[in-house]
Amino acid sequence: MFKPTSAKDRINYGEVLMPPVGFHLEKAIGTSYSLDLETLTAVSISLGLIEDTDSELISNPISMLNALQKVSDRITVFCEAGQIKMPAKANALCLMLEKMVVPVKLPYDKKINRYPAFHPKMWMLEYANQDGVKSYRFVVMSRNMTFDHSWDIACSMEGSVTSEPAEKSQPIIDFLLFLKKQLNRELANYRRQSKDLSYFIKALEYIKFVTDERFSNYSIYPLGIGTAGYKMADDALFTENFHELVVMSPFLTGSVIAELNKDWKTLTGTSRVLITRRSELPKIADMQASNFDVYVMKDDIVDGEDAISDGENASDDEPSKQDIHAKIFIRKKYNAVDLYLGSMNASFAAINSNIELVLKLQTKNSVLNGDKFLDDIMGEDRDQKKNPFELVNPEKTAIQDTTSAQDKVEQIIKKICRFKMSAVAVPCEDRYDVKLTVGIDDKLDGVRIRPLSSNKESELLPEIEFLSLGILQLSEFYVLSVTVDDCTLERVIMIPTSGLPEGRETEIVKSVVKDKKSFIEYVAFVLGDDYVQSFLENKKSTGASGEWDAGNAMPAVYEKMLKTSLSDPGRLSEIQYITRIVEEEDIIPPEFREMYQVFCDTLGIK
Repeated sequence: MFKPTSAKDRINYGEVLMPPVGFHLEKAIGTSYSLDLETLTAVSISLGLIEDTDSELISNPISMLNALQKVSDRITVFCEAGQIKMPAKANALCLMLEKMVVPVKLPYDKKINRYPAFHPKMWMLEYANQDGVKSYRFVVMSRNMTFDHSWDIACSMEGSVTSEPAEKSQPIIDFLLFLKKQLNRELANYRRQSKDLSYFIKALEYIKFVTDERFSNYSIYPLGIGTAGYKMADDALFTENFHELVVMSPFLTGSVIAELNKDWKTLTGTSRVLITRRSELPKIADMQASNFDVYVMKDDIVDGEDAISDGENASDDEPSKQDIHAKIFIRKKYNAVDLYLGSMNASFAAINSNIELVLKLQTKNSVLNGDKFLDDIMGEDRDQKKNPFELVNPEKTAIQDTTSAQDKVEQIIKKICRFKMSAVAVPCEDRYDVKLTVGIDDKLDGVRIRPLSSNKESELLPEIEFLSLGILQLSEFYVLSVTVDDCTLERVIMIPTSGLPEGRETEIVKSVVKDKKSFIEYVAFVLGDDYVQSFLENKKSTGASGEWDAGNAMPAVYEKMLKTSLSDPGRLSEIQYITRIVEEEDIIPPEFREMYQVFCDTLGIK
């Protein structure tokens, strides 16, 4: 069930989201603490083209455009404000991701003396087939929407419409109602996002989800969403005794582990195991985990990713590392076993103030228990060399100051994200001036800002102007750079920007489909029997010179259109997106438009 070496037990992010065979994505709501825009593009390829997130397609602008064309108006992703990562290479297609992203800004919490985190990781998805039959999937995971290499966990449940009210779906409804309140009316895509959330909120009343047959029951716990939220501190996990407890949590609070460590929770033969990151050991060095066997990942495993990363994917700045990022709690009492998974760490903030989402699965000792779980991830012989974890003694760890410089910068970014900010794009001849207003009285030292696709940068002032920007430099995405001492972080933030020209998406498309060669490549890609095979064929067709022989390619495209009209006529409709946006004859020949119109008339494509 949990073996990291088993192909059956391991899945990648894209596989969790891909539509069932014969279905396509209708709508999706996702959440993440941190968000990598390149990962969101990969997710779009999984949902739009039904390909893995590590597919070669992500490196090709034609395939990226086709995927975003299909799903950018169907996906909404909520993330923590100030935790959108800078893309390695920002291009015009990144602007299409604006339609999907909603930053969440939670108010300051005096109990924890900081801003709570918007920390859930989940997906609510609706698929449909050509006959209009709907299928649903609910996914709870510990993984953020990034290319992180750490060990994570995910669980998906398939759903279908029933005639009876689905009571177990009510917590999802409550969670989506909370998300709807986080939408920003001033952002350009508010109406579509609100409409999609309202649709799911209503539909979920009669959508029933089923678990793996190995589990007898499930419960969904949204934390921190107000009166409708679950009070995790009152759960049996923290208030009752047990025979066996396994906690896997990358981040800790000593008081939470101390509560689970108490002697009164002991029953006959009680065992307790904690698996965490080495950096967290100082937090439990004062006997808070005295009744636990504590494990951390071995250093050569954490650093080992560097040795197996190929040169193209390895970072130039630092080697890729891996550690645990999964949040798992396994509690056994007599023959009953509860498995908790999702976004919740064993920390005070996670349990009491953050927005989190937890899935509780119930089963029997014969199916799952702590020992079975540890056997899966460590092997039956805990001392073997192949065990990626090692037993440690937290009491031998020096207590350290856990407030890092990066954490200080992160808190400043969170504060800046909560300033009132707005921008307006003003036409100036064939370019645009962007005027940005920030709700501060004076400049902030060590803080700079610029539009995502421009190098024009400014200190953060009450009023800022970015002059003479091109249409593809206009965006609701801005790059915020904050420096404290020697620590500098860059994050993408969203600022409501009015005056964005209607022709911006046309220019985005034309930045990819910019000549006859790229148009033919787009059509050939869309009509291919298999997207990856089509991509590779197109790549081969360009030859060493990287140029298409358009004269020879066009008859082949016509032939492929005829074949597709018989086998999968729905694909032909995808070409319409480009033919409506691109008007230039030197890109789309008139004879192609005439031929395509014949196909549309014959097949009833509107």
